[in-house]
Amino acid sequence: MSASAGVVVLGNTYDFFSRTRPRTVRRLAGRGQAKRARETAEKLLRDIIHAYDSVPSLTFRLLVVEDVATGGGGWTFTAENEYKVSCTLYAAAYYSTQVCVDDVLDQILNVGDRPGSLVPFNHTTTSLRGVVEAGQWVAAGQTLSWDTSQRGVEEPRPCIKRLSDPPIYRCVHEPEGVTVAAIRQETGTVLQITLNPLEYCRIGKGGAVFTK
Repeated sequence: MSASAGVVVLGNTYDFFSRTRPRTVRRLAGRGQAKRARETAEKLLRDIIHAYDSVPSLTFRLLVVEDVATGGGGWTFTAENEYKVSCTLYAAAYYSTQVCVDDVLDQILNVGDRPGSLVPFNHTTTSLRGVVEAGQWVAAGQTLSWDTSQRGVEEPRPCIKRLSDPPIYRCVHEPEGVTVAAIRQETGTVLQITLNPLEYCRIGKGGAVFTK
């Protein structure tokens, strides 16, 4: 065996034994501090998404939430070495509209114009010129996408109940059984709001808990 191969084998062995075990991830991610941080973070994401309920021509159709706890550690010099457990929420929502896209986008900007609005798109920072076929706006950790003549909003990943294993992994579709294809067939145009992943809790190697 060459020296370089020996280093790889040794590194992989160290990685296996130093990475946080699933049992430990489950125990730490299920603690009170992590649970409270999870509840606070999910409420924030839901509040952001439902800010779009104020848009007159939008109808809320589907919310997708994924909650993932992963173990850190390992032998590589990456951020994974800095923590034992990291907990992250992913959220997206799907709306439908029966009016022209440019009209509903203007309504979204009107909502964003309001003081304290959680919708980051507004007439000051966002232009309506030529955006209908662009199919997307991005601002402040939010991505707004909509159906165009060339590309439609894609289906979310399926939520498979048998894979749900909180606090390691949790998937929620509200309501269950709704698909983008069915929304589009019923109402014509689909819009999607995707929020940047939110790491709401990180437990350091020394046991310190950092929450957002």
